[in-house]
Amino acid sequence: MKYRLVPFTIIAALVIVQALVETAALPQVNTAEKGIKQPGQCGNETAITLSGVYSPYSVHLIKAEVSGHVVKINAREGQILNAGVPIMEIDCSSLEKELGSLEDVLNALISERKLLLQDLELARKKYERYLKLKKEGHIEQQLVEDIETQVISAERAVIGNRQSQAETKRAIAEIKDKIKKSRPRFDKPLYVSQNFKEVYETVVPGENLSRLLDVSRAKIHIILSLSCFKKLETSLRTHRPLAFSILLPGGEQIKASGRAEKLKVDPDNSYLYSYGFDLVFAPIKGLLWGQVVRIKIEL
Repeated sequence: MKYRLVPFTIIAALVIVQALVETAALPQVNTAEKGIKQPGQCGNETAITLSGVYSPYSVHLIKAEVSGHVVKINAREGQILNAGVPIMEIDCSSLEKELGSLEDVLNALISERKLLLQDLELARKKYERYLKLKKEGHIEQQLVEDIETQVISAERAVIGNRQSQAETKRAIAEIKDKIKKSRPRFDKPLYVSQNFKEVYETVVPGENLSRLLDVSRAKIHIILSLSCFKKLETSLRTHRPLAFSILLPGGEQIKASGRAEKLKVDPDNSYLYSYGFDLVFAPIKGLLWGQVVRIKIEL
């Protein structure tokens, strides 16, 4: 029985050896070539060099919030949209007419309220006078009750007027909000990256209108290993300027300073558990948005 196990043992050993040989012969995959993000590593150096994408500080994708057709475009692709100027204007002439009618209704209700309050005041005075006359025996109870009914009716008219004013004001606010949304604008200048609609095209809520970029500042997202992040964390959290250099082809270096924002675990890195932050700084003349650059951060 023991002699029969020997051939099986030899065969198993041969299979294992063959598997090891085949494994050693497999080509090694370069994760960097496949586009997998690699966090910056910090050794004992005084600076760390890594790559990042030179990007605008923020991107704003503008969607339509009301229906209508585009009647005006105030900035084209490649232009700067000035602060306070709507990127596009959607026809709201019907809304403006409706707003005018509602404002007329509100003004009429306000005028009516003044008259209703006067009627109520007179009815109350009359009621008090009739109570006194009834007490002195000059009039019958029925007359007092009739005046009391007039007072209640006048009070209900005032309450109804107040409710109508509230409903009209609410409708006016809704119309004004729609008019505001038909002309989306911003409190700072933005770069128009792409317009999705042209003049006279019809839009519905949810459709893309434009993509705007805040190019007043630039940023590069930095990914670091945990050990490197810990080494930089103290200086990152002090809100002091962070010195760095942008390394250009040919050996040219551009020295700059910025600040760290959005210190967090990088949610886009599904391969490595790494830490990251946005390096924010003034735009560099000559660099193109979306350009991959190498930067050296002083540790």
